[in-house]
Amino acid sequence: MKPKLIILLLIIFALTVLGAKSPDPKAVIGKIDNITYTYAEYNKVLSNYYAYYQKKWGHPLSEEEKAKLNNQCWEELVGRYIYDKAIKAGKITITQAELLREAKKNPPEAVKQIPELKTNGKFDRKKYEDALTKIPEFKNAVLEEVKATYQYQKLLNTIRNEVTVSEDSVYQEWLHNNDLIDAQIIYFDPNKLTSITATEDEGREYYEANKEQYRKDNCRRYRYVKITRAPSAADSLAIKEEVMKIYQDLLAGADFAEIAKAKSQDPGSAEKGGDLGWFGRGQMIPVFEETAFKTPPGQIAEPILSNYGWHIIQTLDRRQGENGEEVLARHILRRIEPSENTLQQMKTTVLTLYQKAQEKGLSRAAQEMGYKVEESGVFQEKDTFIKGIGRDANLVSFAFQNPIGSLANIYYAPNGDAYICEVSDSISVYYTPYEDERSRIMNIATKNKRIAYMSEYAHNFIQNFTPDQYLEQAAKDSLMVIEITKHKKGDPISSLGKIPALDNALFETPVDSFTPLIDDQSRWFLAKITNHQLPDPAIWEKNKVSLMKEAKEKAGQEHLNKWYLEERKKVNIIDNRRDFYDLTSTDKIIQL
Repeated sequence: MKPKLIILLLIIFALTVLGAKSPDPKAVIGKIDNITYTYAEYNKVLSNYYAYYQKKWGHPLSEEEKAKLNNQCWEELVGRYIYDKAIKAGKITITQAELLREAKKNPPEAVKQIPELKTNGKFDRKKYEDALTKIPEFKNAVLEEVKATYQYQKLLNTIRNEVTVSEDSVYQEWLHNNDLIDAQIIYFDPNKLTSITATEDEGREYYEANKEQYRKDNCRRYRYVKITRAPSAADSLAIKEEVMKIYQDLLAGADFAEIAKAKSQDPGSAEKGGDLGWFGRGQMIPVFEETAFKTPPGQIAEPILSNYGWHIIQTLDRRQGENGEEVLARHILRRIEPSENTLQQMKTTVLTLYQKAQEKGLSRAAQEMGYKVEESGVFQEKDTFIKGIGRDANLVSFAFQNPIGSLANIYYAPNGDAYICEVSDSISVYYTPYEDERSRIMNIATKNKRIAYMSEYAHNFIQNFTPDQYLEQAAKDSLMVIEITKHKKGDPISSLGKIPALDNALFETPVDSFTPLIDDQSRWFLAKITNHQLPDPAIWEKNKVSLMKEAKEKAGQEHLNKWYLEERKKVNIIDNRRDFYDLTSTDKIIQL
């Protein structure tokens, strides 16, 4: 990890964090050893971080950027703790004389802005140094300011300087980096044989030949009833009527930003008055994008319905951006959610069905109440996911700890759906049916068929043609020919990756000759060497000093990275940020 503490220490702004899932300021975000960060504390640091980078990059941050910066911010807090710990442990020593030299060499930016230290509007270094000499209070304040950043710089440099490099090791690396190959590689790629597919019989043949791969021992199964958490028709109508009322109020002159702050359910824009910033095509969900781009600037579009709920969109402006047309827009979101009355009715239904199932069994209870009974997928004790129901380790354990006919506790899925489950079957040996795995099996059978075909083709190719015909024939047969230049041994080959057998052959084959046919795990290659550039020792001698310096810097940074990772392992880190922030979202319109 390359430390970025200077950035972290300089950020002292305060903005509202978008996408937070909990407003509780005392909630614990995380711990770094004995240091606890509450939501309020971390949120302030993170807001500062967002503000810094938004200003630096010159555009509103996307949700993906926020997620990345959130992780970066947390890691830098961890880094600051690790570095402070090393400094306190005496990893470095700093003298006053050392700080004074640094202060004279690099005056703090804040000091440069002091009017008394300027002449004709420009920083006067002589006035500054005179003040350092004659005003003890000023000197002490400056040295403290310098120390705040210099101690980290010295620590990192001290760690980097703990390693040395030998001339021989640098020379050997230089030899490797300057032994370069140019070549044309004929690629016999089975994946290009898209016209070749496995038949249904071939798929079933593969399944039967490999049936033990689909065997499961000691399995269980549930019968279950699913009761969906969903808004009623009355709920949907009520939300629509509310949205239309808001829309009419806006047309009558109500303040869009104030209503957005009060009523919008989009956490990413509500506090900004619904402002979404500038965006181009392909950044929003289709129905939202279509409406925003067709609405004239200044107008409010009629409410639209998406998977997120009802949107009221106002297009504010439009422009031609680097990647096409962009619009500036804001919106109000109202989600369609079950009312309290609907949720209470659902709860009553679930409890009633569960009580009946306890008395009469699930099948009879479901029949009486008009619900469909379904069968789950087969699962083993090691599983955590039950097909048809969801992921719940307790539900899996219950099935193996109780006899057939036992009724598990009501399972509520993360989306609020309720499941009433009854152990229905105990199976000693189970083979996943062909139909359940058909798609995957057909893919495997097709892949194997293409590999077999290409293997035969590649071997026939070198038998039927001479090396001087290879490239011409490859073009006729539409084979991929990859040109590589200045290739170093061991480096990945463009679009292919690392192929040790091919790599070795490239450097062992004379110029203007072809390698043997290379078989690399079901793909094949032929390569013609067009140039082989050997290292020139005279160039090494000419650039030896600079090469040694670069190698020392690289080794020092690698040592620092290794040291940091080792020190990080010693720190007790508790990270609860995912309970408060969406760190994985790719949805660019809203965080739900």
